[in-house]
Amino acid sequence: MLVITGRDLSKQGGNSDLTFVILDIDGRNVTNISYAAAIDWGLTQHNPYGLVLLLATGIKTMTIGFPTPLLYKRSLRFAVTVSEPGVAQIVAHVIHGGV
Repeated sequence: MLVITGRDLSKQGGNSDLTFVILDIDGRNVTNISYAAAIDWGLTQHNPYGLVLLLATGIKTMTIGFPTPLLYKRSLRFAVTVSEPGVAQIVAHVIHGGV
């Protein structure tokens, strides 16, 4: 059994924010949200949902966090779907380890 304690995805460029961040654990979807939806839902500030979008000049970072580490047995899929032009770079980080 493995533990995931941190995950974030940074996007540079794009103008419509129709880039989706997807997290699946053991074949079940945990989140699938676009940068545009995170902005529309007000997830740019502290909230109880585990999703925060951090905005900086030219770079937007989606962070997925939970109060306790997430456990997975078979698979962890952290993916991105880019559905907008002009995205120059995507950088993802996943911090994980064993139990």
